[in-house]
Amino acid sequence: MSLNLAGVIPPVVTPFKDEELDLGAFKDNLRRWSALGLSGYLVLGSNGENVFLDQAESDRLIAAARELVPAEKLLLAGTGAQSTRETSARTRRAAELGADAALVLTPSYFKGQMSQARLLDHYRRVAEESPIPILVYNVPANTGLNMGPELVAAIAEHENVVGCKDSSGNIGQLSEILRLVPEDFAVFVGNAPVFYPALTLGARGGILAVANAAPEVCLGIYDSFKAGNGARALELQRLMTPLALMVTVRYGVGGLKAAMDLAGYTGGGVRSPLARPEKPEVAAELEGELKKIGSALGRGE
Repeated sequence: MSLNLAGVIPPVVTPFKDEELDLGAFKDNLRRWSALGLSGYLVLGSNGENVFLDQAESDRLIAAARELVPAEKLLLAGTGAQSTRETSARTRRAAELGADAALVLTPSYFKGQMSQARLLDHYRRVAEESPIPILVYNVPANTGLNMGPELVAAIAEHENVVGCKDSSGNIGQLSEILRLVPEDFAVFVGNAPVFYPALTLGARGGILAVANAAPEVCLGIYDSFKAGNGARALELQRLMTPLALMVTVRYGVGGLKAAMDLAGYTGGGVRSPLARPEKPEVAAELEGELKKIGSALGRGE
């Protein structure tokens, strides 16, 4: 199939109830998002708390998503593990369950030994052994390991590596990646505060945490940019950035789930040792930003 590697894709959260998987809430969120113009969904990403899930839970989430996500929408699954062998095994399993492509996180536990050559070999082997296309996932805030433009470009030479998600937040690095990779290599930005600038540089779209709670404003930025209305895209970017920073940098996954609850989705609980913000002023702050966005989008908030 031809993959739609463009647009806005939420890295969907994994709702928990008393720390157990709440598959019903997960499905309800997907059903509600289906009414919007999202290009697809990422399950088992960082915001899906994938590092806290066992294999059976991961399988259930991919299968549930495949059941609800139509064929024309992209279903990405996070399959990165610390060893090349396990990453390949997870990627094959995701393919069996219906994922269209895999997002492969940088192995980082032995970061001092993860030379450019080691990482290049890792990604080439995973790509070679994968029955589905893969995308490289660079998120140095979580891994403590940054993949530079030259390395990404070298990995991009493999025909089964079709794109990357760069969550470095470094717009200069993103620009250099875009300059070095082939034209048909899909570069997604993972930092919502630089979404519009990334699009102007040539990024295909964004895999954005804030799109879980405020997908319409993310779509507004993308659609305005595609329509040539840079002024509107910039206006919406400036409106969205405070909320994006709250649900990532300031309050993390717990804050994102709180914002989702306020927006009418089900964020659900987190798994320990993560926590949701408990102070009422945080909820008020999140709600205030959501109302500003709603008003700007004409929802009368």
